[in-house]
Amino acid sequence: MKDFFFCYNRAVMMYLKRKGFKFLLCAYHETSLQKYWMFVRTSELSKALDNYRQINYDIG
Repeated sequence: MKDFFFCYNRAVMMYLKRKGFKFLLCAYHETSLQKYWMFVRTSELSKALDNYRQINYDIG
């Protein structure tokens, strides 16, 4: 599953969409019923996630 990024945070999903990433599917976790979005994990996606973390740490 390391080829995919499972995003359970709507704010992160929206950030990735604004950056031009498209999720493969939107579903609900089988046991928790929590909504998630599945993205293909690429180096560009990893860089965007690192940037998101840095922005949120700098703000918070």
